[in-house]
Formats: sequence, C-alpha cells, structure tokens
Amino acid sequence: MSRRALRVVCSFSLLLPLAAHEGGHKNLKPTKASRDLALSRRKLGAAKKNIAGQGAYQCCVKPSCDLCARVNGSCACAANVVKGLGACGECYAGWLAGRGAVKGVDRKTVTLLPAEKQASPVRCEMPGELREAADALLRAKRTLVEEKRFFCCIRGGCGQCAHEADCPCGADLAAGRGVCGDCMDGWRSGRGSFIGIPLSDVTLAPVDAHAVMGPAAPSGTSQAPAAAPMDMLAKRLGAWKLMLHGVLFAVYSDQTGPRGRDKIFSTNWLMLSGSRRLGPGTLTLRSMLSLEPATVTKRRYPLLFQGGETAFGVPIISGQHPHDFFMELAANYQLRLGERTSFHVYGGPRGEPALGPPAYPHRPSASENPVATLSHHFQDSTHIASNVVTAGITYGPVTGEVSGFHGREPGEHRWRLDTGGIDSLAARLTVNPTPRWTAQFSLGRINNREATHPLRDSLRQTASVMYIRPMAAGHWATSLVWGRNHDLTYTQLPGPPPTLFAAGIRPQHVVVVPTRIPGQIYNSFLAESTLLFRKRNWIWTRIESTDKDSLLLFEEAPFVLLVDEQRFTRVQAFTAGYERDLPFPASWLNVGAGGQITVFRAPDNLAPVYGRHPVGAQLFLRLRLVEPRKSLP
Repeated sequence: MSRRALRVVCSFSLLLPLAAHEGGHKNLKPTKASRDLALSRRKLGAAKKNIAGQGAYQCCVKPSCDLCARVNGSCACAANVVKGLGACGECYAGWLAGRGAVKGVDRKTVTLLPAEKQASPVRCEMPGELREAADALLRAKRTLVEEKRFFCCIRGGCGQCAHEADCPCGADLAAGRGVCGDCMDGWRSGRGSFIGIPLSDVTLAPVDAHAVMGPAAPSGTSQAPAAAPMDMLAKRLGAWKLMLHGVLFAVYSDQTGPRGRDKIFSTNWLMLSGSRRLGPGTLTLRSMLSLEPATVTKRRYPLLFQGGETAFGVPIISGQHPHDFFMELAANYQLRLGERTSFHVYGGPRGEPALGPPAYPHRPSASENPVATLSHHFQDSTHIASNVVTAGITYGPVTGEVSGFHGREPGEHRWRLDTGGIDSLAARLTVNPTPRWTAQFSLGRINNREATHPLRDSLRQTASVMYIRPMAAGHWATSLVWGRNHDLTYTQLPGPPPTLFAAGIRPQHVVVVPTRIPGQIYNSFLAESTLLFRKRNWIWTRIESTDKDSLLLFEEAPFVLLVDEQRFTRVQAFTAGYERDLPFPASWLNVGAGGQITVFRAPDNLAPVYGRHPVGAQLFLRLRLVEPRKSLP
C-alpha cells in the first residue's frame, strides 16, 4: 500500500467507530436510514422470491446472499460451488462463517468466483421490487455517509455493510483487518476505490463462526436484546473464539432500623467461554465462577426483607446468600436449519434452565447495582441449577425451549458442585421483535426446591420485557419483571420413610399425625432502569413490590426451622444510585466508583419489627473487563 493511500484512508478512519463484518458486532445505534434500510430489505426479499420462482436464484448459503440479486439479478452460487468454480464474495464469507448449505461441499474448498461468472444461465424477468430495493438502499447509503458511519472501499459502496447500518471497510483495509465479502468481491471485479492498494492486500475480515445466536445470551440460554452492550475480552486460539467477561464489586453496606446491619463484602463473577465450528453446527463451552464463597463472609450479606436458603443450617432472614463458586459449567450446540430457523441444545452439571429472565447480575438494566433483588427467589433464582438439559428451536424472532433440571436449590457449602437427578421441568417462550426489545414468558415445576421444606414442590411463572436504547455516548436499559411462586399443597406424614433420608431429604417440620400443608401463592413485581450518559456517568433505579413470608417476624435462630412459613405480607423497596467511571492505566479494565440508597416500606404488621421506612445504603468500587478500546483515558 502506498503512503498516500494510507494517509487518505487513515484520515477518514479516525472519524469512524470500529465494527466487525460477517458474524461480528453490528452498530445498533439509531440511524435516520432505518426506514430506507427496512424498505430495501423487504423489497429485496420479495425480488429474490420472484427470481427463485423463475428458477434463476439458487444460493449456496443460509440465509441466502443479497449480493447476486443486487449485482446480477440472479444467483448460481449453489451450482458453481458443486462444480468447484467458487461463489460470490458474500457467499464466500458465509461459507467461512459456517453458513454453507450445499451438502457434500467442504467449506475449505470454496473459493471466490469472478463477478463476470456469477450470474445464473437461466434467463428471467427482472422484478420491479429489485429497482425499488436499489433506490431505497442508495438513499440509505447517502444518509449513512452524512452520519459518518459509512466509509466503504469500493465504488458505489457495499450493500452488505449498508444493511448493517455501518461500514468500516475503508478504515479496516488501511489497518490490515480485512473487508466484508461484498467489498472483497468488488475489489476482485475492479471496483476498488483507493489508489495504490495492491489486490493482494485486500483480504476477508475474520469471521466469528460462533455468532449465530442473534440476541445476546447473558446467562444460560436466556436472551437480552441484540442491542445490549457486551463488555468482554476476546481472542482467537486456532479454531476457537475465546471470550472473557468479569465484574467485581467491593461494597460497604449499612442499613438502618432495629434489624439493620453493616458489612464489607464483594459480589463478583467471571465467565470464560469458547466457541468453534463442530460438524454442521457451532459448539460453545461455557463456565462461570464466583469468589463470593470467600468474599461474602458468614455465608450472607445484609439485605433487609430478603430471605431464601440457609446459613449454618438456619434460614437466612434479612440477608442474601453468596453465589456458588461454580455458577455455570455447560455446553451449547447450535445448528442452523434454514434461513430463519435454528435448533440448540444446552446442558451441563451446572447451568440455567429455561425459566425466568436473565438473572439480575447479568441484566443490562441492573449492571451497576451490586446487591440482589428482593424478588430473586420468585423470578430468577434457578440461574444456578444442577444437571440442566435444555432443547430449543428458533424461528425468526421467536424461540421456544424446554428444560429438565434438578430442582433443589444449591446447598450452603458454596465451594462444591451439588448433584441430583433431573426431577423438575420448565418451558420458556422468548420473542425478539426488534434488536432493542426482548420479552419472555416461562413456566416451571420445581420439585423439592428448599432445604427447609424438602417435600414442598412449587410452580413458578415469570414474564418480563427488556428494552435497550443505544445512544451516541452511552445506552439506556430497562426491565420489567413479574414472578409468581405457587407452593403446592402436600401431605407430611409422621416418621418420614427411610428412602427420603437416603436421598438426603430431611424434613425439618415435625408432625405426629398426617398433616395437610396448605399451598401458598407469592407474587413479585420489579422495574429497573440504568442509564449510561456522557460515556462515564451512570444513574439507575430499581423499584420492587414483593410478597414475603412469616419468617421475617423472627431473628435467625435454630427454632425458626420449626416455623411453618406462610405468605404474610408485601414489602416495597425504592433504589436510586450514581456511579462514575474513573481513569485507569490498564486499557482492558474499567473502574467505577459509586453509591446507592434504598428506601424500604414496611407494612403495618412489620413496622414494629423493622421500622416504617428503614434505609439501606451501599458505597462501592466496581471493576469490569472491557475491550481495550472502550477504556477511559
């Protein structure tokens, strides 16, 4: 490459954000070109169906390419790859990303076919939608150029990046990172727009073969909007794409009222995942670890009105248990079945079944809040479950899943990996109508859920909506969640049979005659929102209203094991917080300092015990792994 060409390209590249191509990260910030891009996609799809109906559109990848329709008005890539001739640039990139759809063809043998040989020999009548699509795409390109998010390296601009509303091919070519398949095809056809760049310097941008899920998967197979920010470190190791996520909060917490306590602790997690092509699909190995068994001493931290699980054999009251060291050890395999359809199977000794929204530590709307939700055990507590198996199918924006898992909550010995057979079931329906919206409804039967009530089974229902709005210097994330536990009626017999003890089920509530234990229904409601503005300032809120049981009347003590828990009351919590990102020399680590205040509302039957409006406050330092280019100066 000549120095002149390098200066020209680099001068423009400074104005552009970096982005990826096939299977990479897309720029999901708002653009005024959205309407024209949607129109172009719609018309182009209709034109492709028309041409295919005339026998002149036979593509070799799924989803099918757009390049041949835009340039040639036909596509013969399927026949060409079978003959060993190669494919168009967009199809070529698709094969490298694992989207090849012609059986018996090894993707390593697919090459780039010159443009003059790509058209189908079958003659067809050009549909009017093709011209309408081209006109809409041209208007969109002009808008994207005005917004300084389209800097292409071929004359006329590539359509592949235009449909992603961002083209960095010019800057990427200058930096030696490669270009999209459309641009590579254009260069091979003599449409390169930079003088002094030899054809040998034009290569295809690296593809992320694992990036076929679409919406983000924060934990397990739960989904967040595709526009959700994903902070991580990424590296290629041979055929593997490795990703490392991590967050640590160092927290000082203090709470007022008769039951208020203070404590210094840390909440944290680290996720390592690796993806690669395996056979016709994509394999992803996932692990998530937490040091909370060490950084949350005495097996809980103070959180007024919180309950669930045990510490030293006693039910936790007004406290939150730490997460297990092994939060996730699982694998996911995804197979694309068509242009809009894919199948996945997920499972492992520790994972998250298809029940509930993404757990609170992994929701973008709660990213800066260091403590748990009061609704945790009614909405997303199964995010750490044993022996999970999930199968799901995605068609367009809709995903349906079913899961089997071990229903017992993790034991209080947090360093070990709990075991148990699959005895519980769940199902979830998730809809992603746009990159900014995700909604889910799930239902599950959780058997033998609690150590203190091991014979009690529960039905859980959850529904949630998540919204992400990318902005020029930040983003806005909001979640609305409803969760409902129906603890089912059961009969407890005197002298439990030895088989229960052999299975590790030891009822704590002793009866002398057969006793019918009534069912209980608990509802919980949550709204939370987090705003990042001016690149380094965060504000957030969380509002909760949740049912609670009668254990809140008591202190933590062994006799509480004899108390028959019943739905007792409903409490509310209102949280507001602020955080500011701080300069830090390590470019891969983002550091923030902040604080939050929570005002609780105790009902009349709890006010004498807790006070009418006790207050909780946290001051914290937050560390997060990020892409080096996202660090602050």
